[in-house]
Amino acid sequence: MKKLHLVILLLATLIFVGGELLARYIGVVDFPLYDANPVIGYIPTANQNGRFLNSHEWQFNEKHMGASIFVTNAEPDVLLVGDSIVLGGNPLTQADRLGPKLQKVTSYSIWPISAGSWALRNELAYLRANPDVLKQMDAIVFVFNSGDFGDASSWKCELTHPRNKPTLALWYLFNKYVYSFYPCAVVPDDLQVPAGDVWLELAEFLKSTKLKPLYIIYPDKPESLNAELRHSHFAPYLAKLSAMGGRYVLVADDKRWSANYYRDGIHPSAEGNHVLAEIIADALKQ
Repeated sequence: MKKLHLVILLLATLIFVGGELLARYIGVVDFPLYDANPVIGYIPTANQNGRFLNSHEWQFNEKHMGASIFVTNAEPDVLLVGDSIVLGGNPLTQADRLGPKLQKVTSYSIWPISAGSWALRNELAYLRANPDVLKQMDAIVFVFNSGDFGDASSWKCELTHPRNKPTLALWYLFNKYVYSFYPCAVVPDDLQVPAGDVWLELAEFLKSTKLKPLYIIYPDKPESLNAELRHSHFAPYLAKLSAMGGRYVLVADDKRWSANYYRDGIHPSAEGNHVLAEIIADALKQ
């Protein structure tokens, strides 16, 4: 009986070790890391790169941007600001994300700064902290969905915005995809971003820069299919944006856009990013 227990234990150990090695070999934990604080909430860590699943390349430069080293040049330099729509995330390789797509169709230098679930207040916190970046820009583009005008997002847990590589890949995967022993529901007190007035902060930003923003109003899939829903979600914000200056473009009103370009309920597919990049490019060239 003792020998049987030892054999079972040995087999279980071999299976676990083999699974752990396999998970790491195929790159399931080769994802970006984040810094977290109570000012910006969270942001991709600077100077990192990798290949999720050994195929989906990603990189962040010294300014936390999803791009190579930050060096402006003779081409127009455009700051592309947003949340996971701009970020793209692990399902997309770098070349299929919005920033690189926009750079390809415009030949401008596109500098994407973003993080999943960022709100406008998170984005403004980055802009306040990096005036040197703004001074080198020729244009700034914000990509907004209808959930971006609330309070700032704060860091919650390692499963959505990991700050360190997991010690055990299998344990991380179990918590993320099977059952989480560490639910992402509570913000640690020391990482809570204080409440604020997004419209006051936006007004202060606009006063501080010579740039006239281009606002890309991006609907989720249900909003793209329902004009009434879209109007009810966006109308109050569009009125305020118009009153404050800048120009906005309604993606859903462009004939090139289609509900077929979503890879889920809100994020564009690689093909969707190409079409969205063309819409933004036309607006920039105007």
